[in-house]
Amino acid sequence: MISDTICAIASGGINQAISIIRISGPNAFKIMEKIFTGKIGKSMEISFGWIHDNNVKIDQVLALWFPGSKNFVGEETVEINAHGGVLNTNLILETILKTKLARLANPGEFSLRAFLNGKIDLVKAQAINDLIHAQVKSQHQAALNQFLGTSSNFIKALIEQIEEIIGIIEVNIDYPEYDDVEVLTAEILLPKIEKLLNDFTELISIANNSRLIYQGIKTCLIGEPNSGKSSLLNILIAENKAIISEIPGTTRDVVEGNFVIDNLLFKVFDTAGIRKTNERIEQIGIEKSFEIMAKADLILHIIDASKKNTEKIKIKNKIRQDQIYIKVYNKADLLENPADLKGEILITAKYKKIENLIDKIKSIFSFLGKQNEFVANSFQISQIELAKKAILEARNTLLSGFGPEIVIVDLRIAWKELKTIFGSVDDENLLDSIFSKFCLGK
Repeated sequence: MISDTICAIASGGINQAISIIRISGPNAFKIMEKIFTGKIGKSMEISFGWIHDNNVKIDQVLALWFPGSKNFVGEETVEINAHGGVLNTNLILETILKTKLARLANPGEFSLRAFLNGKIDLVKAQAINDLIHAQVKSQHQAALNQFLGTSSNFIKALIEQIEEIIGIIEVNIDYPEYDDVEVLTAEILLPKIEKLLNDFTELISIANNSRLIYQGIKTCLIGEPNSGKSSLLNILIAENKAIISEIPGTTRDVVEGNFVIDNLLFKVFDTAGIRKTNERIEQIGIEKSFEIMAKADLILHIIDASKKNTEKIKIKNKIRQDQIYIKVYNKADLLENPADLKGEILITAKYKKIENLIDKIKSIFSFLGKQNEFVANSFQISQIELAKKAILEARNTLLSGFGPEIVIVDLRIAWKELKTIFGSVDDENLLDSIFSKFCLGK
């Protein structure tokens, strides 16, 4: 309950120079009066003293005081800056809990309270979580754009368009005699709906690129046995993770790792070599190869360039339009006549010569580096798509001969789906689902 006082370690459970323990709620200052020897501070003051358990000293700390609601959480808050040993930090947390004036915070509960207290909207709350978990600069920038509200402005523009149409329809229905508002017939309303649909389509197209930034670009290495897939994986992730052997069929299970190019995260999967085999375990590995390939954003088809018939297994006919396919010829150093493969991507994984492939990947995904305005996470994309579906229903309703008084139902649904992005919802289960993914103390 929001009336409870909560506490948690806000800096993570690791040994570090300084750790932060946060207390928030109506009993925050009362707890400090019981366990802290220093001055009880005023707004945004810092005071120095000992944390003690029944006069037994635990640690000498700095306490930051945030009375009232002028702080991140929106309620009385104290942050204790202590020495960062794991044991030391947990002893302070235990001392707070011993007072029985506070309970341990649930994951994400401080951010949830900030949202419920009107300090942040749902977009900013999720942006904080994304910022914490960012692994590369592109993810950091995407989360920062969310937090600063840059991305929100695009969604708010759609909401305003819908609100304007709903408002005009409402006036048409309730006050038909009012002369200052446009009379909306089906003929006038349809172009407005079509413009909305175009704006939704454009925004969703841009938003889908955000998934590549937030989740990483799923990259599948596929090809025949001994084509050099495992060698390439080890080079990309700078780790000897995959077993390299001249014996065909060494890779049976999926081996994975991460690498970064131009501040973009790539999640790479090395798969079993594709060939005809009667060996059951290897068959299972090959089945997994095609499963991974089906889920990939980027498919690197590795081919042994030294073989006369360089491509026995046909992969390209299994590639979807939304997947990026690159044919990569490995073992280029063994080519008798390199001109035979002029214009193709040639690498030599054995000697770590993969510059041609890296340059190709950079050129393909360069557009993501320029995407610095609108970004959206999977929850937001889902809501935008639901809103678009409702707008499509509105158009179909109009085309079926129904008037604006019926269309307004679908427009209201679209409006609600978009407003949900900012937290204008009554569904507590939805909020719990979102905030449960957060870190303790955040």
